[in-house]
Amino acid sequence: MSFASVRQVIETKIAAAYDPVPIVWDNVQETPPAETHVVCLISYESTNEPVICPGGGAVERLLGNLQLSVVAPRGKGMKAAEELAAQGMVAMNTMYDQNATTKVKCGRINGPRSVGAGPEPYLVTTLSCSFDAYVG
Repeated sequence: MSFASVRQVIETKIAAAYDPVPIVWDNVQETPPAETHVVCLISYESTNEPVICPGGGAVERLLGNLQLSVVAPRGKGMKAAEELAAQGMVAMNTMYDQNATTKVKCGRINGPRSVGAGPEPYLVTTLSCSFDAYVG
């Protein structure tokens, strides 16, 4: 399975989109930063999709989901969270590189959806999309 190469493509694109905003990656930080940050979650729905390869070459196909959650201070308006969500949408829409060995193509984007209810001092704005990755 080529999880690492798919993750590398996605994480590289997301890191570039949000620089210098801190990003919390899957299973990396124990405690998220106190300031505005983005949480990036990558999951896989299917890792055994059949692929027909002309000439007998091997190509691996992985289907998954990408979720980005912007965590921003509550009570400061929606502008910062929505601008950061828009940066994530651009990254999702431009993820595909036809010339790359690992090709990740994002599908329809869901959101951004904001949740600000509760006692927490922050607002969470989430967007997500499915992705189709080809390796090989």
